Amino acid sequence: MSDVKRYILLIFIFCFFDYSNAEITSSLLSKAEKLPIEMRIVRNCGNWQYGNKNGYYRLIIGDVYDGAGSEIYVQWITNPTQEKKSELIKTLAFPELNDDHAQYYFKSVDCKKIGKSTYVKLKALLEHDQIDKVHNISIKLIDIGSYKIIEKNEK
Repeated sequence: MSDVKRYILLIFIFCFFDYSNAEITSSLLSKAEKLPIEMRIVRNCGNWQYGNKNGYYRLIIGDVYDGAGSEIYVQWITNPTQEKKSELIKTLAFPELNDDHAQYYFKSVDCKKIGKSTYVKLKALLEHDQIDKVHNISIKLIDIGSYKIIEKNEK
């Protein structure tokens, strides 16, 4: 087949084939569909190493009370090897932030590596503030399951 005929055939396929009806296979589609609607953000938040283990942080932000507030979780997950699949080592909730009596709503989240430490940077509103005040919250992730919270407020 000549190059011109191949080119015309490709144009015909791309222009006239309805991809919306094509069955697309995805190995994780069924798991993604089962992810609870309340889980608004799920993302990688950098890498960790502790002793002979290493992996990545998975950050999860979920909405509570139909979006009136948010909760944050960090998971330590190992990297897969040829011998072993990834493994969830620890899930950490932050009681200082996940308090249903003083509910934060996390507007934005970022992960930053500063030196050898990973920080989760949050911008949040607090339900008990009389005026809208953005709370800048930094969480320093230390060892597996350890952290330190630093808060700085904006007006």
